[in-house]
Order: sequence, then C-alpha cells, then structure tokens
Amino acid sequence: MTKVPLNITVDKEIVEKFKELCENNDMKVSTKINTLMKEWIDNKDEK
Repeated sequence: MTKVPLNITVDKEIVEKFKELCENNDMKVSTKINTLMKEWIDNKDEK
C-alpha cells in the first residue's frame, strides 16, 4: 500500500497526550492514526 504524507492541525494538548499514549504502547503515531482511520471507514461501510 502506498503511503502519502498528511499535514493536519490539531490541538497541542490533544496531540501531546496522543503521542504519549502511543509511546506508552510502543506504537508509532502514524500507525495508530492509520489504524483509527481504517476502523472508522470499515465501521462506516458496515452500517
């Protein structure tokens, strides 16, 4: 699967907490975001 760069704007507090959660779970931020996006798409298709 081809990867593409994505620039987004998010609240600083949110991104810092998210990064911390990812680090604590040995996961890259980009990997987690990709997983969340895929799950959301898959769930949307099921409805």
